[in-house]
Amino acid sequence: MQYANYQPYPYYQNHMQSPQEIKKAHDLKTLQKKSSGLGFYILTYFLSMNIIVVGITFLLTVSTMLNTDISNFDTETLTQYIISKLTSDPVFYYMQIFAAAASATITGLIYLKLSKTHISDCLSVKSVKPAMLIALVLMGMGVSMVSNVAADLVSSNFSLIGIEYSLNMNMSSRSVFENILYVVAIAVTPAFAEEFAFRGILMGSLRKYGNSFAIIVSAVMFGAMHGNIIQIPFAFILGLIFAYIDCKANSIIPSIIIHFINNFYSVIMDILQSQNIVTTRSFYIIYYSIFTAMLVFGVLAFLYIMKKDKNFLSISDTSNVVSLSLKEKIKCFFTSAGTATIVVILILETIIASVAL
Repeated sequence: MQYANYQPYPYYQNHMQSPQEIKKAHDLKTLQKKSSGLGFYILTYFLSMNIIVVGITFLLTVSTMLNTDISNFDTETLTQYIISKLTSDPVFYYMQIFAAAASATITGLIYLKLSKTHISDCLSVKSVKPAMLIALVLMGMGVSMVSNVAADLVSSNFSLIGIEYSLNMNMSSRSVFENILYVVAIAVTPAFAEEFAFRGILMGSLRKYGNSFAIIVSAVMFGAMHGNIIQIPFAFILGLIFAYIDCKANSIIPSIIIHFINNFYSVIMDILQSQNIVTTRSFYIIYYSIFTAMLVFGVLAFLYIMKKDKNFLSISDTSNVVSLSLKEKIKCFFTSAGTATIVVILILETIIASVAL
């Protein structure tokens, strides 16, 4: 018997895994578990925010109807009246502030506890040199201005075919205090809450699997969370910019500042226009002057950054999971149970919102 010439049967030959294949299978399983956990975090964030908003809105609606003689209203007029009362009530702004802050932070802290992850492992708040921070913010705002104008143009084109979409609230008559609440609700709170959720916990948790992977995934989920066909593509672009800048700065501070300034700009423009503080002509002069200035400063800031960092346009993609390609990691993330669930819900929300328009 010549055992030296023994060859395994083809069946066993085909099923013997190499060390590389074993490592890849382990990495896929680990990433899928992490992805599913993060997907369920985004799901609880989304659900808790909507439950809070719906719950408080219901209570305010009941209160409005109990304190109003509705006998003289038809259904459409009553609906418009209730919406007007709700959006003019300071409680409405308190609701938005609480919903945004609580849904992101409380569910985030619960996720960190359950996943046994320390907050410093995914949330970097390292200081950035003032000159570089200013340059990064100006560059980010340059891109944001282009996205805002593009979104406005798309919204206008949709209105030409009978689809009206507007985020503006009933702002025709507001006190200074109510305007401040509006700024806090739309500009301040989302800048901290959404950055904590998407560039903090989500992207920060995935950076060990590669910066490119973390940037793309966080941007896709950030865009999808906006829930309407007009905002999603532009929110995705901003998500890419916010994430890229944070990765280069190794800090979440730049994206918080850019996010706040971007939203603050939108709020101020809304207040100026809806409360007739300036004429229509003056409004557009201010609007396009700020746009032009931000665009110019953004380009200059980009040139300054490139001078200081020749490798700014190349992202360090060092990963602890070298066995998986970028495509495999993205597929693994979006096919995990938690992520697939929230993605389906967000797609349905977008479809419903589009039909409602």
